[in-house]
Amino acid sequence: MTSRLDQAKRIVVKIGSALLVESETGKLNRSWLDALMDDIAAMRAKGQ
Repeated sequence: MTSRLDQAKRIVVKIGSALLVESETGKLNRSWLDALMDDIAAMRAKGQ
């Protein structure tokens, strides 16, 4: 039996501002965001 997640055409990931912004500087946490994008791209390439 396939799960609803396997059949989903789109998955929404909610990311809070505490992860997106560095607390000390108030700047975008670009290294974390780049790593997240790499992880998502790798999963898509595997067909996940």
